[in-house]
Amino acid sequence: MDANLHSIARLLLLLSMSTTAIANDEIVAVQLGTPAENEKLDIYTADIKLHHMFWQWGESGCQFGLGVRGGVLDVGHESGARLGAGGRAECLWGQWVVWMPVEVLWLSKHEFGHKGNGFKDYGGPVQLSTGLGLGYAFNRNWLLGYQYEHMSNGHMYEPNPSLDSHTLHIEYRF
Repeated sequence: MDANLHSIARLLLLLSMSTTAIANDEIVAVQLGTPAENEKLDIYTADIKLHHMFWQWGESGCQFGLGVRGGVLDVGHESGARLGAGGRAECLWGQWVVWMPVEVLWLSKHEFGHKGNGFKDYGGPVQLSTGLGLGYAFNRNWLLGYQYEHMSNGHMYEPNPSLDSHTLHIEYRF
């Protein structure tokens, strides 16, 4: 094994042993979104996410997990599936939760409309998504919040338009 890789592995092991506890939250979230900027076509998103939070950083209230998502991207009344997977980091302060997801998405349809008349092309089926959310936990199980989400193809394709969305976020923890 390469010496640098071995050193990094030891460092990560020491950090995980000294500051972690096992987190065990399961999160189901529903997100409904609209574009943050003006678009020629009406655009809506609806997603269901499932996250398994498995790593907690000491007693800080911060944790990390992995998850999957499935949903619909509707552009100008044409719809396509939006499926993905990725990670989520979050921190809890009192009743407030701040989170940041980072995900890879697959779009079953990435071209919508007709060229020259309300056409939207996301470049290709693979997209990257990240966001920043803030929510209020009403009790141990229910949270209501807002997430700003950015989706783009990360210059894997031409063109590289993005979709920046305001999303309503409702989640249930068990």
